[in-house]
Amino acid sequence: MSQQSFDTRAKELASAFAAKDYERSAQLLPALKTTLSQLNILVPLPSSDPSLLATARDILEIGALTSIFLSDDVQFSRYISQLSPFYALKDKIQPRSVNEKKLIALRLLFLLSTNDIAQFHTELETLEDEADSDVYIKYPVVLERWLMEGSYDKVWKATTQKSEVPAEEFAIFADILVNTIRNEIANSSEKAYTSLPLSNAKHLLFFTSDDDLLDFIHERGWEVRVNRIYFPKEETLENGIAVERIIENTLGYARELETIV
Repeated sequence: MSQQSFDTRAKELASAFAAKDYERSAQLLPALKTTLSQLNILVPLPSSDPSLLATARDILEIGALTSIFLSDDVQFSRYISQLSPFYALKDKIQPRSVNEKKLIALRLLFLLSTNDIAQFHTELETLEDEADSDVYIKYPVVLERWLMEGSYDKVWKATTQKSEVPAEEFAIFADILVNTIRNEIANSSEKAYTSLPLSNAKHLLFFTSDDDLLDFIHERGWEVRVNRIYFPKEETLENGIAVERIIENTLGYARELETIV
């Protein structure tokens, strides 16, 4: 690809992404990445042309964001890995990225959504004070803290209400994270109770549809008799009282929210 053709394609990619034509963006990216590889810029060096570094970084950032909108977790992880050395050279690359912190936070949120807590903390350690000062990075950090506390109601609110989400890309991970929360609550419920009324379980697991609740019950292998769920018999947790309190708090919040709505 000639330099003129490369510049034209790069502008076309930016236009397609701005127009939210993510399928077109995905079609344009492979050829552009091939050219970046041919220019020996896909793996940046301090001696590389700063303007070319900025172009390559912007292309890869669009690739990462496009993969989120297309729900391609594998590609998203690959783009983030390719962007890491560019972010390490951020003092050399001008203009500075406007998407760096957002993408780093999205990576943290993805790790949280897939319950990869060890890697979450490993990557968080490199961010120093940004966990409290940056609006994007603070978001997954606060969510993780609430998850560890068992404050699932707060996590659910922060991931499902638009006013709580720092950017639209973050909302795309909401379904994954809510599913993680449901499974955490389900695991605790199995250990804290022998059974629960169906109506309580619907609130507790943040379902708005009876059919979705029944599908979830079937997936978990729970039994339903006379509008009540019966859990498989397991040994009760030593901290069963604490688990019950978490569940009761979550149920109370869900009821309040339903009243407001």
